[in-house]
Amino acid sequence: MTTTLREFSRNLARHRRAAASGSEIIVQDGKGATYVFKRVDVPLRTMTDHVGHLAGTVRTGKRVKSLAGYGRA
Repeated sequence: MTTTLREFSRNLARHRRAAASGSEIIVQDGKGATYVFKRVDVPLRTMTDHVGHLAGTVRTGKRVKSLAGYGRA
């Protein structure tokens, strides 16, 4: 579907539904620049992805074992 920038902004909800169904909307502005509006599927993140950066930063009060003495420092 090809549309103008003005038409796109007036009917954003309709164009958003069209993009959600899988079609691409090509938007042209007054200067001739062309933009593509489409849905992009983002992979779902797991709980580990969300809190993975916290590993080792929480102080629990228990001493963390080390690998000293096993050939690793």
